[in-house]
Amino acid sequence: MRNQILTTLNCNIDSIQLKLSDFFTGKNDFETILNDRLKPVKNTQNINQKLYLHENNHFEYINLLCPYCGSKNVIKQEYRQRKLLIDDKEPLNVYLRRYLCKTCGRKFTTNIKSIIKPYKRYINLFKDKLECFLETGYRSLRKTQKDLQNFLENSPSHQTIRNWLTINNKNMIKNTERFYSGYYTYDEQFLRINGHRMYRLTLYDQIRNIPIAEQIVPKRTPQAITQFIEESTINQPLISVTTDHMPLYKNIMDYIGVKHQLCVFHLFKMIGDKLYKKLRSKKVTEREKISLCLYFTDIKNIFRTYNSKTSQKRLEKLLNDFNRIPRLLQRFIKQKIIPDYKRLTTFMENNKIPRTSNTVENYYRQTEPEQIKKKYKTKKGILTYLHYKMKNWTKKHIKK
Repeated sequence: MRNQILTTLNCNIDSIQLKLSDFFTGKNDFETILNDRLKPVKNTQNINQKLYLHENNHFEYINLLCPYCGSKNVIKQEYRQRKLLIDDKEPLNVYLRRYLCKTCGRKFTTNIKSIIKPYKRYINLFKDKLECFLETGYRSLRKTQKDLQNFLENSPSHQTIRNWLTINNKNMIKNTERFYSGYYTYDEQFLRINGHRMYRLTLYDQIRNIPIAEQIVPKRTPQAITQFIEESTINQPLISVTTDHMPLYKNIMDYIGVKHQLCVFHLFKMIGDKLYKKLRSKKVTEREKISLCLYFTDIKNIFRTYNSKTSQKRLEKLLNDFNRIPRLLQRFIKQKIIPDYKRLTTFMENNKIPRTSNTVENYYRQTEPEQIKKKYKTKKGILTYLHYKMKNWTKKHIKK
């Protein structure tokens, strides 16, 4: 742990007071002096000002500036002692210089919020490591406590860890990014929370490649989905939404007044699942199997272009040969492709509109949905887990 502490200190301390013994012992590099001087101390800095490290863990600012009025007319006063709990050893005494602003008359003390928050027992490094653990996947509170103990030689209780992780949002989590593209994909998956079936709703920004918001609802109703999409995109552009082929989505998107793109991949998958059974059947002749594959390829080619005129010509050509098409594919053409043709080809009007919802599906896989479906007993617990997953995903995959 000491190495980690010293590494963070290197970028925060602007200068250090040398002792005569530093030259006699050969300790003339910054890291070695810090190691000898601070023993188990961690990062200290003020957000706006560099620090000066004196002997015996005394800290003060360089280039004094009043945080209240911005004046440089500041004088130094006494030191204030504070004890920091670094590991399982004795608390470390740190001395922070106090100051008086001659302009506004207010006093302030050297700020070490980046090391430890006011009135807190554990330094910020514990919480930072805790978030790193969550990036690798789900773990119980007690297992997380043990991990902290192994890595940092000390750990808060599992209840303290739970308090650190708990977020204020009860029903919905939102990304901290402020600007979105307006081109979204929407999907949902079921979860079991304390034995009850619930649904995880997700809205994903296709262009920026980040999730916007997630919510846990007991029932997948049009009112709940509509409210979720509208609340997620308040004061944000809402141009298009790509979804799978659940029938209730059509009325929802029409009510919201947004361009609706049905996922082309899901269309191919629906047809392919039915086709697979036919191709595996011994009752179907080889000639019929070849015909099924060829016409299925023709159907795919309708949507394998970004030119609407080309797509219409391919559809017309297929319809002219309709009587020769196998009945299985005829039903899909009549019941699915022709009625929903406009929604299936919305992406041809604007190449920014995603034609599949694969991005949000990939996001679900990366957040390990299969492992978390039965491990949580409260909505707050699952939303806390998803909050940190969203934060980590955004940091890694966001597109500017």
